[in-house]
Amino acid sequence: MGKNKEVAFHTLYFICSLTKALRPKESISISQWADKHMILPEGSNEAGKFRTGNVPYQKEIMDAIADPHVVDVTVMSSSQVGKTTIILCGIGYYIEHEPSTQIMVLPTLSLGEKFSKTRLAQMIRDIQVLRDKIAPAKSKDSDNTILFKQYAGGYIVVSGANSPASLSSMPIRVVWMDEVDRFPDSAGSEGDPVTLAETRSTTFWNKKHIKTSTPTIAGHSRIEDEYKSGTMEEWCVQCPCCGKWQPYSFRQMVFDTVSMKCIECMEEISERDWKESPHMWIAQHPERKRHRSFHLNQMASPWVEWRDIIDKFKKAYEKKEKYHDLEQLKAFINTVLGEPWEETALEEGAVDEEILEGRAEHYAAEIPDGVLLLTAAVDVQDNRFEIEVRGWARDYETWGIYKTEIYGDLEKNEVWEELEEYLKTTFRFEDGRELNVAGTAIDTGGNHTNRVYKWVRYMQKKGKRVYGVKGYTGSEEVPLIYHQTKVDIKEKTKNGKEVVVDSTSIRILGVSSGKDDISNRLKIEDPGEGYCHFPSNQGRGYDHEYYKGLLSESKVTKKVRGVIKRAWVKKSGARNEPLDLFNYNYAACELLRPVWGELEAKLEKGINYMKATKKARRKVRKSQNGLEV
Repeated sequence: MGKNKEVAFHTLYFICSLTKALRPKESISISQWADKHMILPEGSNEAGKFRTGNVPYQKEIMDAIADPHVVDVTVMSSSQVGKTTIILCGIGYYIEHEPSTQIMVLPTLSLGEKFSKTRLAQMIRDIQVLRDKIAPAKSKDSDNTILFKQYAGGYIVVSGANSPASLSSMPIRVVWMDEVDRFPDSAGSEGDPVTLAETRSTTFWNKKHIKTSTPTIAGHSRIEDEYKSGTMEEWCVQCPCCGKWQPYSFRQMVFDTVSMKCIECMEEISERDWKESPHMWIAQHPERKRHRSFHLNQMASPWVEWRDIIDKFKKAYEKKEKYHDLEQLKAFINTVLGEPWEETALEEGAVDEEILEGRAEHYAAEIPDGVLLLTAAVDVQDNRFEIEVRGWARDYETWGIYKTEIYGDLEKNEVWEELEEYLKTTFRFEDGRELNVAGTAIDTGGNHTNRVYKWVRYMQKKGKRVYGVKGYTGSEEVPLIYHQTKVDIKEKTKNGKEVVVDSTSIRILGVSSGKDDISNRLKIEDPGEGYCHFPSNQGRGYDHEYYKGLLSESKVTKKVRGVIKRAWVKKSGARNEPLDLFNYNYAACELLRPVWGELEAKLEKGINYMKATKKARRKVRKSQNGLEV
């Protein structure tokens, strides 16, 4: 009987253990898991047992991550709001409660190692349920390394956005990406690291993509784009006086009283009263249920006082005013307000594309009266030439004549012959006088440099004024026509070796100086010296996209290698070929060194010739009709 009791006991114990192992886990959210298990390490803002009630805005973000209806979660925030804690709580949840394959991507592999050694390893060490899941790195046959930690039901890989090897191969369900605005544009030569990481989760029906970052420059910010494509939720507070819900806004801050003014009742309310009022997340696009996106700034943080925020702003603004250094102000906008920095043109009286397009005028002929000289500019793209013919008069008054494209394979002669034919075009005034292109500037950059060199040399041997040009890439300001340099023309031999067969000269352009002049002239409102004319005629190529391209860059003040300077910066998504073409035409005009008095006399002679010819023709017609002459 004793033996039977022992067998029965072991059988019952086995059944109980099996039942416990097979029993479905209680359904809990990430915030509930965090309240139950999470411990914040020494050095944290609130070390010790974690409580979501202490930082209420974190709860909704955590729970959105584990929501089965949500795929993407984006947090665009300032620093000092606890976004790393949100990530760690989520990682712990997907290790212990809902075991899954995970990857944590940081801007560089070295930052990934630092995160793993300090934050991740410390969390595993401090939380018992995680220690039970992951073997210590020093144990025998351990699958726990700095960048790879395995547990029952999954593993977590820590990687860097600059390391293509760490972003490839293994399938991943949960993809964490921190500081995505600091990611490189490409992981080596493999392409966008965000896309590479997310591709790892393609086969999972319940995949998760979590991106967090402080933003950088508006229009160039990954996290801003992600935020705008989601629900766009703001952490809002209810006004203690009128009940109006509103986000924390630095623009409503009253410095003297260290308070925030209500946008509805305009009452100045103290920091303490605001932070003790009810809060909730309010979405601008609640219908975008699969992508929850959140924005936070330091004003909502329980660890940052508003007085400190005001002081930081004052110091940054003083540096801007005193030294024209915007870097500290930019950092304030990004890391304190959690907003992207707006790169705006600083020039007074800047024009926009609507103003320029509205200024366009109808030309009575191909060339309007006033033009004395024609130049052409060619921008070489991978599959086409972008071309603009521009007219010039004394004191840089200029007219856009035609903007067009020639498409083709630039490695074949046919498209170059078509370009040559186009540049031979004769253009006419209303009275019949004619002008041809006097000089052409062609861009030698891009993927067809040697081919451009060969064509420039070929045209020069035919006596044509064709100038190969290249933009200057140095740091100091230089004039538009900077200097001339000799370049080699190469050809491949039968065995594939490149040999030098000829040479030609190209001009190095100070394109920033040219853009300065063009920008200033575009502001001139009255025809005459420096005025820029544009045709309204259909088919000339001067559509709305042209004007957007002409204004595709703005000049901003920035720090380059510790030196404050003004630099031209391309706007996001804009194509700048029209601006480049205008600049190359300007260079062609300068290189031709026109003597305006001689050109005026020549055209005047042409007018007299045309008048005499017309008079003679009228006499002939009258004679043929039997009239007295």
